[in-house]
Amino acid sequence: MSRLEVTGLVKTLGGASHDASAVLRGTTFSVASGECLGLRGATGAGKTTLLRIIAGLLTPDAGEVRLDDRVLSAPGILVPPQERGIGFMFQSLGLWPHLTVKGHLDFVLAATRWTRQARTARRAAILDTFVLHGLENRYPGELSGGERHLLALARALCTDVRLLLLDEPFTGLDGALKGRILDTLRQERTRRRLTALLVTHNDDEMRALCQHVEQLSEGCIVERATSPKL
Repeated sequence: MSRLEVTGLVKTLGGASHDASAVLRGTTFSVASGECLGLRGATGAGKTTLLRIIAGLLTPDAGEVRLDDRVLSAPGILVPPQERGIGFMFQSLGLWPHLTVKGHLDFVLAATRWTRQARTARRAAILDTFVLHGLENRYPGELSGGERHLLALARALCTDVRLLLLDEPFTGLDGALKGRILDTLRQERTRRRLTALLVTHNDDEMRALCQHVEQLSEGCIVERATSPKL
């Protein structure tokens, strides 16, 4: 388990041009070890920018991101994404069209220091957990919508990540399929005692996964609530 601390994050997009705008304005919050925090807010509130900074895909202009005792992001500090121990499930899924299911998992596992035997065992376990056995040699374009979501989640959780970031992970799924994938995610997060941050507009998803919820408005946290009171 790991504690996430985000302190005073500022991020302006658009550089020095007259179109530059501050997306994050001193954003501060924390997620306790083993808990899932829900983050909601209007389109353009800065939710995805915040996740990308935590993941190491953007550098903040001010403030810092800390996972346990390690600073991951701050002005002049940018730990590479692959060294953070963070899994990220993108809203767009971000699957690579030229890689098979097996190729997606092997790509992530290749960045570890595990033995070949350990990587093979983990790949088999992940395929089993996310019901992807028999689909190993299929490309994303040959998968159903639900199978693509499962692959994106499997890739995010393929290694021993310390933090899971979820950006609208269930968009486009129908009720029954969403419920099945939600159950799989909840069970896996509980089993690993995994810290997570969920961005979604759906209150049912918040209730299913989150212990607390934060409201992001104009780049600042403005409200905190416990999940049952959503």
